Amino acid sequence: MNEKKEKVESENWKAEDAREERKERLAQSKDEEGNKKPIKTKNKTGRIISIVLAIVIVIGFVIWFLSSNGFLQTHTKALTVYYDEAAFVNPSDETEETEEAEETKETSEDESAETETETEEKIKGNSIGSVTVSEANIYLGLISQQYLGGAFSEAGQDTLSGDSLYGSGGTLRDDFLTSVEVQAKTGEYFYWQAIENGYELDDAEKEELDGIIDQYSSMASQSQVTLNHYLSIMFGPGVTENVFRDFFTKNTLANKYYKDVVGSFTYDQAIIDETYEANPDNYNEVDYRSYLFTGIKNSSDSEESEDPDLEQAKKDAEDFLAEVTDEASFKKLATTLTIKDETTDEDSTDTEETDTTLSEGSKKASLSTDLGEWLFSDERSANDTTIIEETSGYRVVLFLDKYKPTDTGSYDSRHILFKIEEDDEEKTDEKMKAKAEEILAEYNAGPKTEESFAELAKEYSDDTGSASDGGLYENIAVGSFVPEYEEYAIDPARKEGDVEIVKSSYGYHIVYFISSTEEWQASIQKELLYKDEQDYLTKVNNATSIVREKGIKYFGKP
Repeated sequence: MNEKKEKVESENWKAEDAREERKERLAQSKDEEGNKKPIKTKNKTGRIISIVLAIVIVIGFVIWFLSSNGFLQTHTKALTVYYDEAAFVNPSDETEETEEAEETKETSEDESAETETETEEKIKGNSIGSVTVSEANIYLGLISQQYLGGAFSEAGQDTLSGDSLYGSGGTLRDDFLTSVEVQAKTGEYFYWQAIENGYELDDAEKEELDGIIDQYSSMASQSQVTLNHYLSIMFGPGVTENVFRDFFTKNTLANKYYKDVVGSFTYDQAIIDETYEANPDNYNEVDYRSYLFTGIKNSSDSEESEDPDLEQAKKDAEDFLAEVTDEASFKKLATTLTIKDETTDEDSTDTEETDTTLSEGSKKASLSTDLGEWLFSDERSANDTTIIEETSGYRVVLFLDKYKPTDTGSYDSRHILFKIEEDDEEKTDEKMKAKAEEILAEYNAGPKTEESFAELAKEYSDDTGSASDGGLYENIAVGSFVPEYEEYAIDPARKEGDVEIVKSSYGYHIVYFISSTEEWQASIQKELLYKDEQDYLTKVNNATSIVREKGIKYFGKP
C-alpha cells in the first residue's frame, strides 16, 4: 500500500514540475505589460537559404542527369535559321550591304564582339528551321572524324579545347562551330524547301539510309557495344538510332531538292555557241613539240650538278632551232640529244621511249603565259618555231595544230545494275548474268523506249544511287565511270537508244545510251553550270541567316 502511495505522490510531483515549467515559458514569452512577445526570426533566413540551396542542388542534379543522358541535347535548340524572301528575289542590294558590313567589320577594333542589338539586326525574315544540339553534334562528328577520330573522346575534347587555327583567341571548337553553321544554314533551307514542295524519300533512298545505319551497327558490333551507345560515343549524348536516322533523312531530302534545282539549269546550243565564239581559246587545244635547254651538262663524274650556263643554253637552243625544218627533223634532233645525254644505258636507241617532246591536247590555261600566248596566236601555222625564255633555261617550240576538241567530253545514259556478291548464293556471277539477260529480253519484248527502260531500272536495278531516277546518269564526264561501261558509252559508233549488257567490277549493267557531248561543249556546259550554281548558292546565303541559341553552350561537349 505504501509503495502505491509513493508512486502516486511521485507522479503528482512530476506533473507539478511540468506545470511550473510551462508557466515559466509562458512568462518568458510575455513582455512587462503582459502582452505576448513576437516570435524571434533569427533562424528564418537560415531556413530559407537552406531550402534554396537544396532546390539548386536538385535542379543541378536534374540538369546534369538530363544532359548526361542526352535529353537536353535532343530537345534543346542550338541554332535557328531565318529566311528573307525579299533578299532572295533582289540579292544585289543585300550583297552590297553584306560586303559593306564585312569591310566595316574588318576595320573595326571590336571584331570579335557582337552585341545583342547586332544579333537582333542580323535576324531577317521568318524562322524556317532549327538545329538541336544533337544535330549540331552530328555535324561536328562527321566533319571532325578525319581530324579528331572522335570529337567526344577524352583526346578529342582536349583537342577541341585547344587554340583556334585562326588566331582569333577562340578554340578549335569555335572553328568547327563555324563550319557546322555553314552546313546547317544551307541544309535547313533546302530541307525546308523540300518539305514545302512535298518531297519524300523513295524506296531506294530509304534503302540507302538503312545501309548507313547498318554500317554503324556493324562498327558497334565490332566494338562490342549497342548501336545507341556507339552513336553516343561518336556524336555525343542523346544521339540514338532514331535521332541519327532523322538527321540523315533531313539531309537526304535537302540534297534531293538541291540536286533537282541544279539539274534544272540547262543550256541550249545557241548559248553554248555564243560562249565559245566570245573566247574560243578558252576551249581550244593545241599540239606541239618542245625541248628545254637548261645549260646543265650531265656528268657521271660528279654527284653534284653544275651551275646552269644560261648563255650556253641559249646558244644550244639557237643551234637546235637552226636545224629544225618540220616535225620529223625536230623529233630526230631531240632524240639524238636525249640518247647522247643518257647515262644509264649508253646503247639505248629506243626512240619511242626517249621521245618526250610531244604535247597533245594542251589548253591555254595550263601553259605558261609566254608559251600560251605564242601557241594560241591566230597567226600560228603548222611547223612554226620559236624559242621561249623560261626561268630554268630556253625552250625550243614547234607548233603543230590548234583545234576545237571534238572527242566525247561527257555522256548521258541509263543503266540497270545486277550486282555480283559472291558471298550471296542469289547474287553469283552466273545468276546475275542470267538475270540481266532475262530483263534485257523483257525490255526487247516491249516498246523499247527510254521510258520503258526507266521503269525496269526502277524495279530491278541494284544501284541505289540511280534506281529511283530510272537508272539515269546525266553529264557524266569521261573518266568518271568504270572503264568497261565508259568504253561502251563513248564508242563513236554509239547511237541513241543502243542497249547492251556490259560487265564491270560491280556486276552486269544493261546500258541504255542516250547521247554524248563533244569535249568543247562539255567544258562550256560545266563552266556555265558552275557559275549558275554559285550564283544560286550566293542568293541562298544572302537570304538566310543563322542565330545561336542558348543551347549552343552544350555544343561539342559530352
